[in-house]
Formats: sequence, C-alpha cells, structure tokens
Amino acid sequence: MQYIGLAMVCFVVLFLFLLNKNARGKVWEYFAWFWFKIAVVIVVLFLGNLMIGAAGLLFYVPINFFSVLTIAILGIPGMMCVTLLILFK
Repeated sequence: MQYIGLAMVCFVVLFLFLLNKNARGKVWEYFAWFWFKIAVVIVVLFLGNLMIGAAGLLFYVPINFFSVLTIAILGIPGMMCVTLLILFK
C-alpha cells in the first residue's frame, strides 16, 4: 500500500514537471483550493459535532474521510447527503 501511495505522488510530480508554467500555476491553484475546502469541511463537521453534543441531541456527526471528501467534492449536495446519513443512521 505504501508503494501505491509513493507511486501516485511521483506520478503527480512528474505530471507537474511536464506542464508548462501557466498550466502548472493553475494546477497548484486548484490543489490549494481543494485543500482549503477540505480544511473548512473538517472545521464545520467538528463544530457541528460540538454543537449537537452540547445540545444533548441523540445525533452523531461523523468526522471521517468519507464525510469530508463527500462534502468537499460535492459541496451543498454532499452536505445534504451527509445530513441525511446522520438523520437516518
């Protein structure tokens, strides 16, 4: 499994070296935006977990890889999917 991850990282670095300067900047900008979205989603899920726990409700807000990626990639529809999974667990 470690070799697969290392190969993926090497492939991305090689891909970035093959791009011209303008395209490389756009790719790095996309990566930065994607990581920012993931960070914001983690903070939102953590705050939701704290607020629901403090209110004493019987719901559990999952802060896991699936929830974070679903919300980060899909946006508002992803948030609705995770909310439905929380309500109908």
